[in-house]
Amino acid sequence: MTERRVTRAVILAAGTGSRLREGDDELPKPLRSVGGVPLCVRVLRTLEAAGIREAVVITGYQGERVRSALLSDPSIGISLSFVENPRFDKKNGVSLLAAAAFIDQECILTMSDHLYTPELVRRLVAWDLPEGACALGVDYDIERCFDIDDATKVCVEHNHIARIGKELEEYDALDTGVFRIGPALVAELAKLDAERGDCSLSDGVGALARRGDFYAVDVGEVRWIDVDTPAALERAEAMLRVFGDSLGDEPGAGAPVSIDPEALELFAPSWVRAAEPYNESHFAVAEKQAGITRMMSNESPYAPSQRVVNAIVEAALRGNLYPSGGEQLAQMLSEREGLPSGSVLLGAGSTELIDVVIRTFVGPGEEVLLSVPTFSMYEARTRTQGGIPVLVPMTDDHEHDIRGMIRAVTERTKVIFLCTPNNPTGGRIALDDLKRLLRLGLPTVIDEAYFEFGTGDSFVPLIDQFPNAIVLRTFSKAYGLAGLRLGYALAHPVVQRLLCRVKVPWNLPAVTIAAATAVLEDEAEQQGRLDELCQLRDELFQKISAIPGLRPVPSEGNFVLIDVSGSGLGAERWVDHLVQEGVLVRSLGVHHASRSWIRVTVGVREQNVKCVQAMERIVSRTTRVRRPFAAPAVSDAE
Repeated sequence: MTERRVTRAVILAAGTGSRLREGDDELPKPLRSVGGVPLCVRVLRTLEAAGIREAVVITGYQGERVRSALLSDPSIGISLSFVENPRFDKKNGVSLLAAAAFIDQECILTMSDHLYTPELVRRLVAWDLPEGACALGVDYDIERCFDIDDATKVCVEHNHIARIGKELEEYDALDTGVFRIGPALVAELAKLDAERGDCSLSDGVGALARRGDFYAVDVGEVRWIDVDTPAALERAEAMLRVFGDSLGDEPGAGAPVSIDPEALELFAPSWVRAAEPYNESHFAVAEKQAGITRMMSNESPYAPSQRVVNAIVEAALRGNLYPSGGEQLAQMLSEREGLPSGSVLLGAGSTELIDVVIRTFVGPGEEVLLSVPTFSMYEARTRTQGGIPVLVPMTDDHEHDIRGMIRAVTERTKVIFLCTPNNPTGGRIALDDLKRLLRLGLPTVIDEAYFEFGTGDSFVPLIDQFPNAIVLRTFSKAYGLAGLRLGYALAHPVVQRLLCRVKVPWNLPAVTIAAATAVLEDEAEQQGRLDELCQLRDELFQKISAIPGLRPVPSEGNFVLIDVSGSGLGAERWVDHLVQEGVLVRSLGVHHASRSWIRVTVGVREQNVKCVQAMERIVSRTTRVRRPFAAPAVSDAE
C-alpha cells in the first residue's frame, strides 16, 4: 500500500449551533468568531495549510449567509463549493449525504466547529489506509479533554474502531472530528437513512467498523478542540493566544517571532481589563513643583520623630535578613486594644488589608456594599477581583442611609465596607446604626483610618459580640508613616486565620516594623502631635467658614470637606486655581461626590494659612464666567 494524495475536504456547516448561541443572536455557528476570526474560516485556513486544495461546504441553517461570508473573505485561498442540506434539522449523517456527489474519491471530512492543527490532517492523510476503508483521527490523551461529558468516545481494538458514541462507559480514545472517508461511508449512510429517515455519522462509522473497515489513527500530541459551548469558545481563544493561529503546528510554531506586548492584556480576566489603574499623578505634581503645599492626600505634616528615624536606621543595617513578620508589633497592638493574641493582622497600609478582605470573601459576580461618597479603594479593589460594587448614596446631611443599605443587601452580598470617620465627609456612624448592619451577619469592615482624630470611642469592642466585624487602622495618618506603609486589621482570631490564607508572606519590610514599634513606644510625642493637629483642623475650619461662597463640613478626620458651590466655581476649577497658587488639594468625583466638593488636608499652621489666603484671593477675583485653563489631574491617596 502506498500513500494516496488527498486534496478535497468536506465540511459539515449545516446545524443551528444552538448551544453556542448568545441570547437572541441568530448568528450561525460557522460564522461565530473565535479570536476575531469565524470558526469556519479558521477550519478552511487549517485545511489549506495541510495541503487541501478544494473544500465542499455543506450548509443548512442560514446557508446563504454562510456562503456569502465565506466567498467574500479574502484570506481563504482554497477553492470552495457549496451544497445545501434542506434537512439540516436531522442528524449530521444526513448532511454528509447531501454532498454524496462530491465523495467519489477519498476526502477529509471535518466539522465547522472543530479547531485543530494542520498536523492532525497531515497525519491522517499520511497513514497507510487500505483501499476502500475509512479512518478517524483519535486522541488517546483523554485527560486533556476539555469537556469529557460531551466528547464522542471511541473503543479501539488493534487499530480498528470497535465502538463509538458519547455514552460509552469503557473507551480508549476520543473522536477529534476529523475523518478520512470515501464512497463506502456514503453508501452505509444512504442505507441507514432509507431505513430510518435519519442517520448520524456515528451510525455509519459503526456499520463500517463492524466489517473491520474503519481505522483509528493516533493523532499524537497535536492540539484540537470542539467549540460547541461558550465555555469551549473561551478555552479555544485561550489556546489561540498561547499557541498561535496554527495551534503550535510544529515545535515552536505556536510562539510568534515578534510578541505584541498589547496582546498580553487578553490573558487577563475581563474585569481586570476593564479596571482603571490607580492614578498617582498628584504625587508627581507635588514632587516636581518646588514649594507646592501638599494638602490633597490626608498625610501627616510631621516628619518621623528622631526616635523613629533611629529605629529605621538600625533596622536598615539588617536589611540582608528576612523580616520577622512583626509578631512583637502585633502583640503590642493586641494588648493596647485589649484583644487576645492572634487578633491583629499587619499589612502594607490598610489598602493591602482592604485587598486581602476582598480577595478572601468576594468572587467574580458577587457584591460589595458601599456607602458613598467614601474611600475609592473599596470600589477599585472590588472591581479588579471581578466583584460588583453596590453604591448606596449617603443622606443630604452626610449620614449613612442605613435603611437603604439594608435594602441593598442581596443573596450575592459578601462584604460591607464602612469608613468611620468617613473619608471624605469626616463624620462617624452612630453605634446603633452600626449594630443594625452587623446583625446581618455579613463580614463588615469598619475602617478607622482617622479614628485618632475624633472624639468618639473605637468600635473595636464590638468584635467580642460581632465576630463578623473587621476593624482597620493605619499608621499613615495620625502617626506620619504613610511612606513606610503599615496598616493593621483587628478581628476575631478565627477571621484572622482565614485572612492569613490569602495574605502574602514577608509583606512588611523590617524598617516599617521597626518604625511602627518606635511610634508605639513614643506615645507622649505622638499624642502631642495629634492634639496640635486637631486644634489646627478646627482653626482651618473656622477660617474657611469665613470665606464667602465656601461651606466647610465639621470633621473628625485630618481633613476638611468644603462645598464650593456658592463660589461660582466647580470643584475641578478650584483645584486648578489652587495649583496655580502653589496648593494641591483634592476634588471628590472619584468618591462619587458631586462636582461641588473639594477636600483639604490639614497641615501645619503655615500651610493652612497659605491655603486660606489662596482661597481668599481666588474668591476675590473670580466671577461666574471665567476662561478655563488646564492643570495637572489629581487623584486620591489612602
